[in-house]
Amino acid sequence: MQFSATGFAFLSAYIVFVGVASFLQKFSMKQLNPYQINFLMAIGMLVTAVPALWVEQGSLMVPVKSLTLGAPIGLLMALGSISYVLALSKLPVGTAASISTSYIVLVVLLSRIFLDERLSWMKVAGISLTIIGVGLLSWEQN
Repeated sequence: MQFSATGFAFLSAYIVFVGVASFLQKFSMKQLNPYQINFLMAIGMLVTAVPALWVEQGSLMVPVKSLTLGAPIGLLMALGSISYVLALSKLPVGTAASISTSYIVLVVLLSRIFLDERLSWMKVAGISLTIIGVGLLSWEQN
């Protein structure tokens, strides 16, 4: 698989945008409840997705046959989003954000099982370090 500088640029933007947004969500909870924040996030996604789709393909068409896979993805992402915001309302932002990155372990394992991606010693080491890192970042000492 070939790596792309553009792909890494998009990932860098994702890290900055999601990191800053996650941090700011905690501040917004002084005025908004988690459901309101999630609703505003959905509006933000709609405001960005519609123009992006229009610019990329010149229409808002989505193939009907892709809905059987696309709709559950959207639903799972929405459920994950509301779950994260609810967790954030009960936990310190650093703890919630660091634990939420554990989804990476699940992605790697599902990729191994269903996509036959190799699980090299480097990936096993990465998974182990991820789990250790999440544990250390979320360890609250009183």
